[in-house]
Amino acid sequence: MRKQILTCALAAVAAPVVAQTTGRTMQLLAPAVLGQTASFGVSYPASAAGNLYTVLWCMPPFAGTMPLTVPGFTVQGALRVDPATSVSSFSGVFGAGGSVAHALAIPNQPAFVGLSWDMQSIDLAVVGGVLSLADNDLSVVLADGPLASLNMVPIAAGTFQMGSPAPLGVPPYNNQPEFQPVHAVTITRPFWMGKYEVTQAEYMAVMGSNPSYYVGGSRPVEHVSWFQAMAYCGALTIREQAAGRLSSGYVYRLPTEAEWEYCCRAGTASEFSVGASLGCGQANLRGCLGVTSAVGGYAPNAWGLQDMHGNVWEWCLDSWDGTANYPGGAVPDPYVTSGQGTVLRGGSFLDHFNQCRSAYRYLSVPGNRNNIIGFRVVCAPVL
Repeated sequence: MRKQILTCALAAVAAPVVAQTTGRTMQLLAPAVLGQTASFGVSYPASAAGNLYTVLWCMPPFAGTMPLTVPGFTVQGALRVDPATSVSSFSGVFGAGGSVAHALAIPNQPAFVGLSWDMQSIDLAVVGGVLSLADNDLSVVLADGPLASLNMVPIAAGTFQMGSPAPLGVPPYNNQPEFQPVHAVTITRPFWMGKYEVTQAEYMAVMGSNPSYYVGGSRPVEHVSWFQAMAYCGALTIREQAAGRLSSGYVYRLPTEAEWEYCCRAGTASEFSVGASLGCGQANLRGCLGVTSAVGGYAPNAWGLQDMHGNVWEWCLDSWDGTANYPGGAVPDPYVTSGQGTVLRGGSFLDHFNQCRSAYRYLSVPGNRNNIIGFRVVCAPVL
């Protein structure tokens, strides 16, 4: 009966009204990709604890909003799904935690690629008779997942300790203040990380040119500025969207430096993903080859990623700001948009081993082009 109260409200659409915000927001927590499990969540204010809720779906998606009135109830918010085609699912009761999440198994059926729908939560405060609609909806498009030839590795959400605890200025690491304080970082949504740095062949296929000094199709593209790396990501996003391989809310972009270090560490807390030291048998660094090497020539880390240490420096998405990038406490999904310059990670074939550490970060200007600078991409949530 209570669930019926939530869903029958869709039949009572009235004249336009000014809809106030409700403090409810919806988030796509894991992408909708064939053969995988999508996940979405609803965040809500503490005052909503104990409310009955359900999630309304409509297919195809509904453009715009509609006012909603229900006799005997106060309605907060605007309807963002089609009342004529909506169905209800994932019903329950809001707990005290301020958020709720649900999973949705996606069949591995290629015919479903491009299927799209809208989702919006609605909840009921039984005492007081208040119906509240989420302030946004999720417009979900079912995708096929990253192209196999892009060599993307799935990365789960999780928490790690960012930074290096090594003593400042003391050999062998000669740690620096900008790698501290060590602080907990939570990556809240799953994503894909390029197994290797973007190769010259991959760059040519998307951009039609090769700016590299050390030419070779399987070598990392280098001599690229941050702006060129961003342009590549934008062009790749457009291509993959057109092909139906990019899930809603996801793009190809540079990793944030938190995402980069999370992937480089791959669950480790040591200075390198391979332990306390790094040698020529483990990475291409100073004193080894003296030039770039073909990607994938060294053993992967625990998450299947290669060349995270050495070979070429890798552009990150973030600007450099010591305070904002390295706060004193735990943070979720840090991303700095303004600062002195742009962040590079990973070290190169010309750098000493201590500069190839998981926590080592380097400040550069985004227009810098050098034969020791390349990048890798992530398929990750829009920031």
